[in-house]
Amino acid sequence: MIKKKQSLMKQRRNAIIIAAIIVVVLAVALAFVLDFARTEAIEDPVDGSTYYIRYKNKEYKLFDEDKKTVRPTDDAYGYYVMKSGTLVEIDAETGAYDVIVVDMPTEGNETIEYFSRYLMFPHFQRASIRQIEVHNAGGSYTFYRYNVEDGEIDDKADFKIKGSPLTLFDGQKFSSLCVNAGYTISKMKIADPIKDENGEYTEYGLAPQIRPLYDEETGDPVMMYDKDGNPVLDENGKHKQQTYEYTPAYFILTDTDGNKYKVIVGDKLVDGTGYYAQYVDMLTGEEIKRDAVYVLDTSYGDTVLMDVEYYVAPLLTHPLSLNNFFDVEDFFIFEKNPAATGADDMYKATVGFTYIDIGDRENTIYASEPFVFSGYKLDGYGVSNDNVYTCLESFYEPAFVKVCKLSPNDEDLAAYGLSSIEGYDDKGNPIYVISAKNIISFNFDITDDDGKFVETVNYMIYVSDFNEDGNRYAFTEVYEVDSDGKAGDLLYTLDMIIEVEEYTFAFLEWDSYDWINDNYVQLNIAFCDKITVSAKDYFAQFTIDNSKSDMSEQINSSNISIHATDSAGNDRVTFSGLTVTDINGNVWEIGATTVKCYNSKGAELRITASHYETNSIGNNARVLEKYIECSDGSKVYVTADEVRVDALSPDKSVVYNRFDTNLFRQFYQTLLNSRIANSYHLTDEEEKALLEDESKLMLTMTVLDSEGREKTYRFYSLTSRKAYITINGNGGFYVQADRAERIVSDVQKFFANQKIG
Repeated sequence: MIKKKQSLMKQRRNAIIIAAIIVVVLAVALAFVLDFARTEAIEDPVDGSTYYIRYKNKEYKLFDEDKKTVRPTDDAYGYYVMKSGTLVEIDAETGAYDVIVVDMPTEGNETIEYFSRYLMFPHFQRASIRQIEVHNAGGSYTFYRYNVEDGEIDDKADFKIKGSPLTLFDGQKFSSLCVNAGYTISKMKIADPIKDENGEYTEYGLAPQIRPLYDEETGDPVMMYDKDGNPVLDENGKHKQQTYEYTPAYFILTDTDGNKYKVIVGDKLVDGTGYYAQYVDMLTGEEIKRDAVYVLDTSYGDTVLMDVEYYVAPLLTHPLSLNNFFDVEDFFIFEKNPAATGADDMYKATVGFTYIDIGDRENTIYASEPFVFSGYKLDGYGVSNDNVYTCLESFYEPAFVKVCKLSPNDEDLAAYGLSSIEGYDDKGNPIYVISAKNIISFNFDITDDDGKFVETVNYMIYVSDFNEDGNRYAFTEVYEVDSDGKAGDLLYTLDMIIEVEEYTFAFLEWDSYDWINDNYVQLNIAFCDKITVSAKDYFAQFTIDNSKSDMSEQINSSNISIHATDSAGNDRVTFSGLTVTDINGNVWEIGATTVKCYNSKGAELRITASHYETNSIGNNARVLEKYIECSDGSKVYVTADEVRVDALSPDKSVVYNRFDTNLFRQFYQTLLNSRIANSYHLTDEEEKALLEDESKLMLTMTVLDSEGREKTYRFYSLTSRKAYITINGNGGFYVQADRAERIVSDVQKFFANQKIG
């Protein structure tokens, strides 16, 4: 009985599931049938397009051809609007409808577009446009198809800015201009527009007129005052308001067939939703204004009402790449001399440097010096590579604010603080001269898009002082470069004044100390040939011999030795290692801190009778517990501080100071660690007096490298704590006074075999 009951329950459950599925299927089918039954296709009698009336969300609506998109309705009556402008009235409950064909008469080359909107003249896509000429309150400019190589208008050429064909411009912004100029679809056409007594539409800003002047920021009237500051009154005794001559903006489009189409753009609507406009027919060669006023959308404010500078891509130099922005030659910064007496001393150089290609310095003493100072007062000092890279990155990624003026004249340059009037010619015309706060000049190799060399040019960048926003203005000229690397004739300018953010040219405010590497001795010991140290009552000289070191693959100074002499009578050659052969034919190599032994086949042998001790200068050195009995009968003893060779002949016995080469290395390391503390500014007269005062000279040190380059360091007493330093005669910095004193002390410690550092 229980089994039968379970079977019956299972049958009932299955029946319920099947019934539910049938209900769902029937519901879907019914919905499909109802949707099909409640969808009706209708045709637009104007253009033949098909639309659908469908029942959705408990009401009937008009849908687009895809049966998904609901058509928009007009603002007046809520009628659905077809693309041609045809109206459809639909009863939302029953689906009954009426089609209303709107009668919209056109004139001239005017046409009706979607949503019953007038197109002022036929649509021209970018490919069909030859030229767009714009005139507005900011001036006038023209974009046209121009072949730069042929110097001719060419309908297949790219667009250029007339008068400035090499200037780059923003492609997206220009595309918007092409759309606005080529597709003048209006939001509406004014019914019975108001005319003035001359038949012009001045009411809409479509004709020139005299207008009262208002403050742009506050909107308050700008009133007139005489030269004494008294109000100027009108004939009725009221304070007169200033006026200005208003001229509407306009643009002229020329198609590739040479036909011209002109549109005047007037005032903005009070509610800010568009601009009034008027079409001017030029197809007959005359200008005939169409007797109609249209409303164009607000996008025209961002195209035809903008200055040409809005479109221009700001440019400080030709675009630089991450791979070459640092590759400059003869980079100089000049600063305007406030005490200048003429053109010859108007500018003074503050810094100059050049990049050295890696191929020219690899495996040389210059390997780690990508930049060297060239000219001015920093010759001899090391360059702060990090800061120079920071400076040059400003030209790779400048922070532009905007283009202020395209194709500037002398007056424009003066307005932005880049030039000034020097005088006047015999006709009373002003004579302008460059008077920028700074001038930046450098040579650079221009490459094409494939990275191939094109030419070397010299950039001359004129930079203003700070403006009220803390930014600067700049203007760039490009010169040819002769075979000697000197700037020659002017090739062209980048034809624009640009505004850049303050930090782009932050390096113009750097002190000399910011440009240098404060380690004033940077020479690797392997490339050092001679060092001389001269104080008032003491002189020492070190001649470095690195010829025994293996320099085939890297900078090496493992077998360096030094011939050291001083005015106290010391004269020695430092220990650079000793190699001997014992009575068993084994070869022993004894270094400053190491001892190794090899058999006749070159295999290294284990040395058992040895241990490590600390030598007199604090290094761990391997010592031998027994002497080496050599094949020539001599005996070699190795301690932490000495290597003693007892020969059969007493006069050939010798004792080597085992650590004196490393002692010199300690001295040299202190030189490498020596730093310039900071700048110390003196006038030319003050510096001259200091350098000529022999009582102030504390120390002279010269360092000669293996390439024959010599640097002379002099230290002059300033205070008890500061010493003025010059390198090859160039000063401007100070070091701690005890550093100069310590150099002499370290030299004397070397000869006394005392630890240094």
